[in-house]
Amino acid sequence: MTASETKKAPGGTAQWVAVHLVGSIIFVLGALYVFVDMRLIDALPTSSFQAWTMMAVGLVLDFWGVIEMRRIQLARKAAKE
Repeated sequence: MTASETKKAPGGTAQWVAVHLVGSIIFVLGALYVFVDMRLIDALPTSSFQAWTMMAVGLVLDFWGVIEMRRIQLARKAAKE
């Protein structure tokens, strides 16, 4: 993807910021249940397996958002040069 395509992409950086934030929230909800046995939302998670799954999915979304934001940032930087 070139820098011009990056600027025209729908959503741009805001979309990946949202993915990053949602992933972080999901991870924290799962981690609170696993490590502190605390639920901030009733009936979520319902088991330790679901909490570990939430942590895994949240971590993947979190890093995916960060990686894509970094990729867009590098493409914009390359376009300026």
